[in-house]
Amino acid sequence: MIEVGVVRRNISTDYDKQAEIIEGEPAATEERVVNQCSERDISLLTASIKKNPHSGLFSWSSPENPDMKFSGLDQNLLEVFRGQRILVLGDSTMWNFYGWMYQLLVYSPLSLARFHLSTANKVLMRRSGCHYPADPHPQTAGVVCDKLGPQHLQHQLEGTRLDDGTWVKYSNTACSLQEENVVETRTNLIRDFRPNIIVANIGLHLLHFQDYGRDTNECHLEKWINYEGWLEDIVVAAENAGTEYLLFKTTNSICSKRYISKFVQGTKSYTRKRTKTISRCIASVREGTALTIGTNAIRDYCKNGIFNDVGSQHLNRRLFKFVDARKNSTSIKLAVFNDHDVQSCVYTPKGDGRHYHMLNLVRIRILANLLNCMN
Repeated sequence: MIEVGVVRRNISTDYDKQAEIIEGEPAATEERVVNQCSERDISLLTASIKKNPHSGLFSWSSPENPDMKFSGLDQNLLEVFRGQRILVLGDSTMWNFYGWMYQLLVYSPLSLARFHLSTANKVLMRRSGCHYPADPHPQTAGVVCDKLGPQHLQHQLEGTRLDDGTWVKYSNTACSLQEENVVETRTNLIRDFRPNIIVANIGLHLLHFQDYGRDTNECHLEKWINYEGWLEDIVVAAENAGTEYLLFKTTNSICSKRYISKFVQGTKSYTRKRTKTISRCIASVREGTALTIGTNAIRDYCKNGIFNDVGSQHLNRRLFKFVDARKNSTSIKLAVFNDHDVQSCVYTPKGDGRHYHMLNLVRIRILANLLNCMN
């Protein structure tokens, strides 16, 4: 159990007043917050935010231990990121996370823990010159920004590099049939950047709706079967680079109710006509790959690698099992960053179903609380 004392500053700006005007609601009061954290506490915090995301940026007290409080999303909480080299690895859910962390670290000098979530989103967007498009593309960070970038951004390929020493980089984990090149490139990036903190995820890329608009390929199939191998590669590269914290992010929740077109048919077929659909999937995957993979492994993929929350949760169970087995045999501080359990259909648009842009601030808040607990 770790005790972390945090004194939150009273911050009063025009944006505080502006936020009250936007929503017509009072700002939350500032107070001294002391953390005594465990994995159980983080789980309770996540469940509380899932139940009431509107208050997801406020400080929070555990119902099991009223003396324990988690800091809300204020500047003191963000100090856990300041001066650190942070590497964000993965799919579009990680790109979105990087994009919002960029906006938060650069454009928000005020305490967002004072506001309800919708207010904080509006204040940050207005301050950074960004807005939500009418029909956001799922692969974007969910916002359109009028400014190309702040003066602190030296070069897009270098990531977000701030005057205070904070340096955040994003890199995707693009699939390639020349897997050794991908591993080498990723390992070299981690070695050369020497991040203090790595946050990584690849899950959504690996899931399929075979024969329904999202066919797999050999690389995704192989990575899904050997998911633990991908996790182990990151652990070893982080150890060799002297990384202090490695957080594996859960695969996003998938809200099938938001699907359209072929994905709707895929959902129905893999749910209602499961046996027949999986048999077709096995034949289709077998026909499309030259890899030597047994039928049982392909059947497992067709059953459990589906592009819905069944597939997401299957990968997450494997992730938790891996981290639980590995965390006591590594020099780095290893944990699962579980943002899956804070996501809900209300926060993902129709036609998407797997990105939750309006929840990115609470995702960053949970990550910061988790890092504080790991100190």
